Order: sequence, then structure tokens, then C-alpha cells
Amino acid sequence: MAMGSQQLAEDYTQLKDLLELYPNIAILKADGQPPDNYEIEYSLRGFVKDADNNIVIGQKHRIHISLPFGYPHFAPIAKPLTPLFHPDFDPAAIRIADQWQHNPSLPELVLHLGEMISGNIFHLDDPFNQEAAEWYRSHQDQLPLDSVSVADIQETEVELDSLVDDTFASLGLESDDFLAPEQPVTAAEIAHVRELVAQNNIFTANKLLADMPPHAEFPDREEIQQNIGKVLRKTDQLYKLAEQLEDVGKYDEALEVVDNLLAIAADAPGAETIRTRIQQTYQLAQSVGMSPKLREAGERREPPEATVSLPAKARARIPAWGGSIPFKPILLAVLLITLGIGAVLLYFKDQNIISQSQASLLKGQLQIEKKQFDGALETLEAARSRLGGLSILRFRKGALENKITALMTSSELQEGLKGRVFFQGEYVSADMAAAQQQLIVLTDQAQALASQNKIGEAIALYRQALTFATEHKLIKQQSAIQDVLQSLELQHALAVAERAEQEKNWNQAAEAYRKALTLSANSTTLGTASDITHRMTAATFRHELDQSKKAFTQSQWQETIRFLEQAQQSITANPNVVTEKERQDLHQLLVNARLYLMLSTAREAYQAKNWEQAIAEYQNALNLLTSEPDSAGSMHGESVGKIEKTLLLVQIAQIQDQVLIAEGKGDGAGVLNHSREIQRLIRSSKYAEDPAVKNVLRKVNERMNKQQERIGQSEKIAWLEEHFEEIFRNNYPTFRGSQLSQPKAVFLKKIGSKSVYTLTCVERSQGSASKIELNYMFDASTGKWSVYGGQ
Repeated sequence: MAMGSQQLAEDYTQLKDLLELYPNIAILKADGQPPDNYEIEYSLRGFVKDADNNIVIGQKHRIHISLPFGYPHFAPIAKPLTPLFHPDFDPAAIRIADQWQHNPSLPELVLHLGEMISGNIFHLDDPFNQEAAEWYRSHQDQLPLDSVSVADIQETEVELDSLVDDTFASLGLESDDFLAPEQPVTAAEIAHVRELVAQNNIFTANKLLADMPPHAEFPDREEIQQNIGKVLRKTDQLYKLAEQLEDVGKYDEALEVVDNLLAIAADAPGAETIRTRIQQTYQLAQSVGMSPKLREAGERREPPEATVSLPAKARARIPAWGGSIPFKPILLAVLLITLGIGAVLLYFKDQNIISQSQASLLKGQLQIEKKQFDGALETLEAARSRLGGLSILRFRKGALENKITALMTSSELQEGLKGRVFFQGEYVSADMAAAQQQLIVLTDQAQALASQNKIGEAIALYRQALTFATEHKLIKQQSAIQDVLQSLELQHALAVAERAEQEKNWNQAAEAYRKALTLSANSTTLGTASDITHRMTAATFRHELDQSKKAFTQSQWQETIRFLEQAQQSITANPNVVTEKERQDLHQLLVNARLYLMLSTAREAYQAKNWEQAIAEYQNALNLLTSEPDSAGSMHGESVGKIEKTLLLVQIAQIQDQVLIAEGKGDGAGVLNHSREIQRLIRSSKYAEDPAVKNVLRKVNERMNKQQERIGQSEKIAWLEEHFEEIFRNNYPTFRGSQLSQPKAVFLKKIGSKSVYTLTCVERSQGSASKIELNYMFDASTGKWSVYGGQ
């Protein structure tokens, strides 16, 4: 049954559409028109062996999938192109028959292979690789290594300008909480997570831990995460095992597995439901029994044969022949009849011999036509030997024997007995004739496909024919097939490239043009090498540009820059292969990618309080915009303003950090000096009237006023404590002869421009000590001290 091209085309389309959702699986090659051979690359973690035969984790794996004759009724053939250490993987094959029987879908098979690579799926019974099976059995706690997951970011077709605007907005430069500190994780929250883990509420603990900020670290966070990960992988395995046991009717074992699951993860979603369902099914199975089969007892016996006993009777006597009988005539008649019967029997015997010989002659001819020469010779010799038994029809022996002899001595039979047959005007060996005939069938089929414009299928058959001709040393045919094959491959490569260009699959187009360039070295009928080079360069450029746009939408700035620089390099020698607009788009996207990389790096540095790096990156971004005003387009002025304002805020944050350090050290003068530095920075900026900046300045002024007031109070307290004796003796003459000590001044209150302080000391006189107190007031308007009377 021939493969349906429509089926292959639909499967290819479905596979491409599906893999757009899975960034870790890619089609490297798709040969055939439509494709029937695929090379798939998996960017997944899977076990491999290194050069020293150690089992390590590989990151990239390639698998070849071929769709055989009779697909999809016959399963595809999968073969690893890179070594994989897996129970179901052999260097020449992969176990996929069960999966295909269960779900004959090519896209699902590709995903299934990814699950196998990452260790989500493997079979330990009857493995392809016994060593891997034993290793997987003893290391199941390390599995799976990875998962085949759908991309987090949905790609959409958007214009470049909208990409730039959306991405700039995503940086959050205008956010009101740009300078706001990250909310810390409390000790109670951490203790709650530990308590959940201790109670085996693993899924709840995992969710709370995932909601915590990544920068919130505590001593055993990594250990808790690792333990939770191990339990989650174990629960996944127990889920699958319970379902498998339930499917085969082993309900008691399935219940035990679910109990084990709940023991390690009490809050496992759906586990109680599964347990209830299995419990009910188990009870139902126990209540409904099977009727026992009846056993046959005893052996069947044949009834005894009935014996009939006849009563004894007197035998009847046979009357004797009487009279005279004519014996001679009777004997003569009997003799004649006997002779006649003998003659008839001999005739039929000879006729049978002739018929058998004629049949053998025909059989021998058929055997010669079927190239069964040894059998034909044996058949003809038996026919000729059989003719020696003729008697009555002996006269017919000669003609029939001549025919048999002629056939036995014919060139066709004699050459055939030597292993040679007549083919295309000459006798050649039977193997050579069979090979040439099979080659003709292959080339005729390939030519028919080519005439139907099924170039991919025709190439596949011509390649098969070339391999066949090489193996059977058909030298003349090899040369002719190579010429046709090279022409078709060039034609096919150009067609694939053009179709890929129409579909904007630039990677496939570039690959096809590279192949066409190699093939065009010996061909002048389907385009020159320079033309193909031109088209290949354009395809390569567009592939890199397309990849850069995808990376741009995902905020992968370094990847975007790498793709864009590769695209720029591809057209360095011949920039005219692409349009002026494409070159402008590349340059604009490159400038924006570099800009956003700087801004992203600056924001990360700011969050880490690496002020110097943050300021340097924001300044680099401003310099880039200044040097590339055209690339930023209409957003240039707005972008510069945002970044300048952000740079000012970061510089303020840097000085504010120094203010906090000075406050922590009790360095009031340092606080004032750094605060004045912020004032000068804001007042010299063109954003001094910006509401956010004005708010910062207001807070700085308030802090300075409070600090100055605290400094003034400290100075006055120090003055009071230094001059306390003079103050007390001047205001209380009775204390002039007393000993005064232990002065202490405390700020009491402020009344307008006046500050009131309480001054105390210890007075010793005539062997006794007492504490005396005085409220003293300073008038800032006059700069004079006076006793405060309480008014």
C-alpha cells in the first residue's frame, strides 16, 4: 500500500504547529516532499555516557524518525543520532511500538520521545539496554530529569514599534514604587513552611515557597526546596503506579500505593478521590464472585457391543449340480474376455504414461520460464524415463521424446543450469539479471514520481536505486542514476528553499540554499552559483532577524543582540541582498536591544544596591540614545527624559544610602552634608519641578530641619551641662557655698522660637545631698538664656 502524500503533509503541518508551543523541541531536518524523514533535536536533560563511560546528564539530543512504506498502519522507525543511556534506547532502534499502537500520531510520538529522554517514561521489563534498566531501577529517585513543557510566553505577530513600546514599559521605569523596598519575608512565614513540610503537606509548602521572593533567603531554603522536589517526583511516580495497578485489577496493591502516596504528601491533590474510587471498586469486585466451572467426572465409555447368539439349527443342504455342462466353449469365452481386458488395461497404462510425460513437459517449460532450472531438468528427465514403459502406444514415444530432449538441450535451460539467464539480449548470471530487473522497477517508479512533480519521493527512490546499483556493481547504471539524482536534488533543494521563503521559514530556506549551492557545482541548468549564494545570504539574514525578534519579545536581550550581529555579519560582504528597510529594521532593533540590555542591567544593579554600575549603565543608555537619535524614532525624547529622571533618582538613592549610614553611626554632621549634596543635585537638575523629584526634595528638607534641630538641642544641652554651676549659683545665691555635681540637661518643649530645657544637679551641703532642678529657656530670636517661669 503506497503512502498517502496528503497524510504525510497533514502530519508535517500538525507537527510544526505543535512544536511552536514547545521551545525545547525543534525540527532540524525534514526530508521528502512531503517529508517522510525527520531529524528532531531535544533540548532536554537526559542521561548519556561520556568518553570515560561515566553516566552524566546531556542537554542536547537528536533522533531520526523515518516513516516507512505503509505508514501510518506501520509504526515509524526511530533511531538515536546521539547516544542516550535509557532502557528503551538501542544504538539502532527505540521502543515505540506500544505507544504507536495506543496512539498512532506523529506529533504525539515526538512528545513521547521527549518524555522518554527526560526520564518520565521508561520500561524496566524486557529492556533494549539492560545496563540502563538496572541503573534506572536503582536511581529512580533522581527521575525525571526534565519535562516537556509548553512555552510560557505566547508569541504573537506584532510590529517592531509596538515591541519596543511594550518592552520599554515592562522595564517599570515609571513605576511609583521604583524606589520602594522589597517586602521582607517574616520569620513566621518561614516557620509555617517548615511546619507544613514536617506535617507532609508538601504541595501547600511548595506553593508558599514559590510565592516567596527569590531574593528572600534563609539558611535551609535550598535544602527544603530539594526535599520538596524529591517528594513531588515520588508522588508523580506513585500516581502513575496506582493507575496502572487499578487498570489491571490489582486493587489491593493500588490502595497500598495510594496510602504510601498520602503518607509522604498528605495534601496531594486528588489522592483521596483516587483512594475512594479504588476502595469502592475493590469492594464491588469482592462482593461479585465468578461461578465455578463444572468439572467433568469420570471418563466416557463406549457401550459394549451387543452379541447376538443364534439358536443352533440344522444346516440346509445345498443341492448338487446335476446334468451335463459344455466346459470347452465356456473356457474359450473366458480366455477371450481375459485377453480383451488385458489389452484394454495396457492401452490405458500407456495412455497414462503419455499424459504424465506431456504434463511433465509442460511443467518443465513453466519451470524454465520461472527460472527454476534444476527442477526443470529433474522434471524432464523423469518424463523421458517414464516413456520407456510404453508398450501398445510405443509408436508415440519418438515424437514426444524428441520434444523433451530438445527442451533439455536448449540454450535457455543449459545456460540456466550454469546460473545464467537471457536478459536484454544477452545471457548473464541470474543474480545479475534479477538485480537489473529490480533496478529497472525502482528507476521506473522514480521516473513516474518525477513526472508527477513528486520530486522528494522520486529522489528517495533514486537514492535507493543508486545504493542498490552500487551494492550489485552495476557500473553503467550508477553513472546514469547519479546524473538524474543530482539534477533532481538541485531542483528539489531550490523548490524547498523557495517554499520555505514563502512560509518565512528562513532557517530551512538557508539550509536548502546551502545544499543547492553544493549541488550546483556540476550543473548549469537550474541557476548559477552566484544566484544561489545571493538567495542563501538573504535567507540566512532573514532567519537571524526572525530569531532576534522572537528573542526580543521574550526580553532575551543578549540572545537578541547575538542574532542581530550574526544577521549583520551575513550581509557584510553583500549588503544589497536585502532591502534598505530590512537593513534599517535590523539596525533599529539592534540599538533597542542594546538599550534594553543596558536598562535591564542597570535595574538589576539598582536592586542589588550596586550604585556605581547602575549609574554607569543608565549613563551608557543615555549616550546610546544621544548617538542614535534616528533609531529611537518618535520615542527618542520621551526615552531620554525617562532615563535621565531615573538616573537622577538612582544618584539620589546612592547619596541617601550614605545618609542612612551616617545616621547609623550617629554622625549628624555627615547626615547634613550628604543631605545638602542631594539638595544641590536636585536643584541643579532640570527635573527639579517634577512632582516625584519635588517630593524627594521635600522629604530631604524635612530630614535636614529635624537633624539641625537635634544638633542645636545637643549643643544647648552641652552648654547647659558645662555652665550648670554658674547658672545655679547666679539664680540661687543660697547654693554658692554648696558643692554642685552630676549635671544633666534634657529638652523639655518648644514654644514658638523658644526652647525650654530642664537642668538638674546634685547639691551637697553640711553632709547631706539633694537634687535640685531648674527650667531654663533659650530665645532664638534674641539669642539669650533666661529662667523659664512656666508661662
